[in-house]
Amino acid sequence: MRYLIIGNSAAGVAAARAIRQADPAGEITMVGDEPYPFYARVLTSYYLGGLVPRDRLWLVDREWYRRQRIQLLTGRRATGLNTGACRVTLDDGTELAYDRLLIATGASPQRVDFPGAGLAGVFTLRTIDDAAAIGKFARPGGRVVVIGGGLVGLKAAEGLHARGLKVRLVVSSGRLLSQAMDDSGAELVRRAMAAAGFTIHLREDVVALEGRERVMAAVLRSGATVPVDVAVVGKGVRPNVDFLSGSGVVVNRGVVVDDYLSTGIPGVYAAGDVAEAYDRAWQKPRLNAIWGNAVEQGRLAGLNMAGHHTPYRGGIGQNSLVVHGLGVISGGIVNPPGEGYEVITRLDEKRSLYRKIVLQGRRLVGMVSVGPPNGAGSFQALIGREVKEKYIASFLDGSFTWAMVGR
Repeated sequence: MRYLIIGNSAAGVAAARAIRQADPAGEITMVGDEPYPFYARVLTSYYLGGLVPRDRLWLVDREWYRRQRIQLLTGRRATGLNTGACRVTLDDGTELAYDRLLIATGASPQRVDFPGAGLAGVFTLRTIDDAAAIGKFARPGGRVVVIGGGLVGLKAAEGLHARGLKVRLVVSSGRLLSQAMDDSGAELVRRAMAAAGFTIHLREDVVALEGRERVMAAVLRSGATVPVDVAVVGKGVRPNVDFLSGSGVVVNRGVVVDDYLSTGIPGVYAAGDVAEAYDRAWQKPRLNAIWGNAVEQGRLAGLNMAGHHTPYRGGIGQNSLVVHGLGVISGGIVNPPGEGYEVITRLDEKRSLYRKIVLQGRRLVGMVSVGPPNGAGSFQALIGREVKEKYIASFLDGSFTWAMVGR
């Protein structure tokens, strides 16, 4: 059996591990668009901030691929897929045949299209090379504008602040983390960041960047112009699906998959940030660009490629970060789209504590925790399940533990 995995990050490597365990004799080929073995992309902002050294990012080395009898092709991108001929074309013209294919191409940062976006000193933050390139421009005391207030933007801002730069965030919406927070939780985050020295503009946009050979200023929609030495665009990500045009693989926002991570085309599967898989909070397929979801989807896709028939039970959208000592955890449906939901909150502004629960009947579908994280991670794991009153009460007061579930 010839297995071909397009993607060398969380989903792809989890799939390769599962395939090798299930099929010791199969031929496995992996294609990665970076020149490196598997590393922790989730730690790139910490590497940027000098909090994690470069050598701590690697999760496997090239010897691991050799031991697993995996052929690794690095620095290559897929440019086409012919499902009829079972072949993938790479950007150097190479064609790779397969019996089973996993699309694990992940996602890329959203770009901006305004004057000055191509100047030197303007970056996105996704890869280890992005972090290293930013680091060459980001001198202590320098001035940074981060465009976007989502998870990507905040992590970039935290990393640059840790390097000793003066960081300004420009956020289109009326709150930070607009997809992961409500107004009350986001306001606590804003206050913590403002107290730490961040400058934050809400309901504002960068409409142009100015400079000669490199960026020197940002022009805001309000008409203000602010000095800038480095600009980082943190406007979210989009799945890498362009190479699938004409392949017959169904793409909505991402690759549509069934409960077994199959695309519906025989032998073709998808997993990770590129896949629209079942979301147990929304109870329908959604894109959830989350490392843990990618690992689990990749593992199950690999098993199913090797002949198993194991369903994916679903993931959730989730976020976790620490903003200058303030823990932020959220998951599932944070801002209900309409009627049929019950929302329970508890806010202690003096202690910077906020907790929120979203229920659909007795089923937990969303949660937010800002402040000490006591029990928040364990409670998040209940999303999609019916919860007892005592679980709700204990989460709100910070005493919930997973041990309570077995009682």
